[in-house]
Amino acid sequence: MSEKAIDLIVKGESIENLYRNYLQNKYIVNRRYQRKLVWSKTEKSSFIDSLIRTFPVPLILLAEVFYSQKVAYEIIDGLQRLEAIFSFIENQYDLDGSFFDLNSIAATKELLDSGKLTQNTPTLPRGECVILASYNVPLSIFDSSSEEDVDNIFRRINSGGKKLSRQELRMAGSTGHFSSVVRRCATEIRGDVTNSDVLQLNIMKTVSITNRDLPYGIKVEDVFWVKNGILTKEQVRESRDEEILSDIISYVLFNNKPPSRSDYLDDLFGFSETESAAKKSAEIDNLVQKITPDAVVNNINKIIDQFNTITSESGKSLKDILFTSKAKPAKAPRYFQVIFLSLYELVVNKNKELADMKGIIKKLTGYSKNITITEGGKWGAEARKTQVDACTGVLDQYFIDNNNYDPSKIMWVTQLENILRQSDTEQAAYDFKQGFLSLDGKYLFDEGSFEKILKTLSGISNIRNGIKGYVLVGISDCEADNHKVETLYNIKSRKYVTFYIAGVDREPPKLGKSLDDFFNLIVEKINKSKLSDELRNYVSRNLKLVKYHDKHVFVLETKSQQDPSFYENELFVRHGAQLKTIEPKDIPAFIKSWNDRR
Repeated sequence: MSEKAIDLIVKGESIENLYRNYLQNKYIVNRRYQRKLVWSKTEKSSFIDSLIRTFPVPLILLAEVFYSQKVAYEIIDGLQRLEAIFSFIENQYDLDGSFFDLNSIAATKELLDSGKLTQNTPTLPRGECVILASYNVPLSIFDSSSEEDVDNIFRRINSGGKKLSRQELRMAGSTGHFSSVVRRCATEIRGDVTNSDVLQLNIMKTVSITNRDLPYGIKVEDVFWVKNGILTKEQVRESRDEEILSDIISYVLFNNKPPSRSDYLDDLFGFSETESAAKKSAEIDNLVQKITPDAVVNNINKIIDQFNTITSESGKSLKDILFTSKAKPAKAPRYFQVIFLSLYELVVNKNKELADMKGIIKKLTGYSKNITITEGGKWGAEARKTQVDACTGVLDQYFIDNNNYDPSKIMWVTQLENILRQSDTEQAAYDFKQGFLSLDGKYLFDEGSFEKILKTLSGISNIRNGIKGYVLVGISDCEADNHKVETLYNIKSRKYVTFYIAGVDREPPKLGKSLDDFFNLIVEKINKSKLSDELRNYVSRNLKLVKYHDKHVFVLETKSQQDPSFYENELFVRHGAQLKTIEPKDIPAFIKSWNDRR
């Protein structure tokens, strides 16, 4: 910890004042070490009941930080409690069938009157609501002098292991390349990935694991690990998915295959303060850096996409494929590892592609009987490698060599779904278009719509320093537009959350082109566009034609450049879903602000 003494303030703050701060976005969460929102409705209701009964509750610990050009409070301990309070006040769940009376305090009454909140009924007695709003929550606030201070304090207050799982403690404050890729892979597979590690508290619920009793966030039943019977709901809440990924990533990186063992994982994360742990942690960080974190994450996602395709084609979960008897285990993490590592060997290490979908589904059906799994907390390196090698040999017959790179074969199931989910938390950085051709029945390339796409890419890049965003073509967020596409082309879209994925496969034939020709046409149009040079080159280089199950989607990626990006002589910036033009008289001030932010 840094040598500078930490200034500490301990005080009580009424829930009404805490809620006012919440509305002003003063509370932030750093996902680099903080766990997900995991409390169930029962746990939340129990806490609210304690407050109404004026029982004493644990102290909430905050760090005073500078965020988004203003003072904010980073939540070190008390995330679940604060979110439980605010979501109850906003009528997102009830207490014994009754909801918080929004007329009880000025802040919620104003939101009710303006239509921003809706009163659910029946309501709690007004007196109980006033008691709740008046409750003084014990707070401890310290002036954060460094990230190291925050990390150390977080680990120390949770070191007893009662509040956090073993894996959550490993990840807390771990900032190396290995922990970073584990964190990235975990969030992308769960679907709770965000553009930034630091989020305002009011956004956390949209990217947290929830259940049918809480009408927001990501339903735990829909998470890859639970949906496929690999982990239980509770294990996902305890971050056991990150533990599996840690096992998998360490296996694929090390030439000498490691065991699956708790104390070994401790060493990889530098959780054990020994010379041996420091050496192992440094070794795996160097391996990640050598391959690059992006490559590690992309390779893991590639195999997850393979699983998603197999289960989608079969119409069954992985557990139902592997286990055909009525008696199935509650979870199957080690069976999953064997299949995953076998596919990784074939697809990534041997550069093969799946050629016989029906064959591999048939072979995997009931395949659990061919896998010998060691029970208990330890899985030896040799035992795991033996099972993986045997499975690889069996599955190899369904793959062929992938000698020619074909951009139209990039499977992007996980990544695409994550982008769609992220668009909820940062709407300005994402836009969606049904296609490149107009919907008037003439099947002509819509030049006006394409120019708007380019302007949008420019506007997204100017939102702020370090921003990355996307325009996805082949996806509609409008049901009416999707109905036109389905009717005009006689196709059926795939629906994901609130989006309709029709793809662009229908368009090239209308222009007498192949999909490859169509891709080249879009590249040519970008290269001839009026985007500023630096951004034009970036968009052109990073253009992707990806495959979402049986649909192809264009991914146009944009990113902030060294200087603001112009479209011809105009400067655009995206605010929400709106594209705003910076007036000529305001351009100097905008550019000055842009440079100051650097």
